[in-house]
Amino acid sequence: MDVREALSEGRKYAVPILSGLLIAGIGIVPWIVLIRLNARLHPEIPWAAMATLAFLVVFIAWLNGAGWPRSWRAARRYRLRLWRSGSNAWSLAGIGTTLGLMAMIGLLTLIWILVGSPDRPPDLREYPSTAILVSIVVMGALVSGVVEEAAFRGYMQRGLERFGSGTAIVITSIVFVLVHGVHGWEMLVFLGPGIFIASVIYGMLAYHSGSILPGMLVHFLGDLSFTFFGVLGGDWRLLIVS
Repeated sequence: MDVREALSEGRKYAVPILSGLLIAGIGIVPWIVLIRLNARLHPEIPWAAMATLAFLVVFIAWLNGAGWPRSWRAARRYRLRLWRSGSNAWSLAGIGTTLGLMAMIGLLTLIWILVGSPDRPPDLREYPSTAILVSIVVMGALVSGVVEEAAFRGYMQRGLERFGSGTAIVITSIVFVLVHGVHGWEMLVFLGPGIFIASVIYGMLAYHSGSILPGMLVHFLGDLSFTFFGVLGGDWRLLIVS
């Protein structure tokens, strides 16, 4: 293989990886910016959560083929794979496999809650209102679940599946783990193996079902459960600002 062929082959891998990372950034950054503004401007009203929810609806609709440019509609819908109604995976046996994969992710979440919970609840005094705290818990989990599945198990993995489903799932999972390095390398070393295993299961779930919707659901519920039971210790009173 000469240099040109190597570059061409590398580009085939790079395009879906970069497109997935771009989608993840576009989907997550607005929430981060808006919730910080909301903490300073009218924190008694969860306007950042409402604005982010509206943005997510429009963003996912566009990724699924709505809007301009029309020439990209089919490609966007294919790469996102939001839903594939004709898939064999929605037979009785297929549904059983889908539910089994979802249960495995639920078990991993339970292990994370039991092992990764802090010794004491976090200090939340810097957050000015109940609306802000509830927004962070609920909308934070929703943004992660929706955007990460669309970016990684949708656009990135789908684009890499031309090289084989196993290769696509492993590469996507490696990138998914590395992206979590933004939370700190210590956390990455501690939770990295678990994140990789979870990503592999998410990838299998998307490939088997032909849809990222089951992954979005368990991802949202898993992040929400970990934040509430793991980080907050299941104490809803920590979210009440008097």
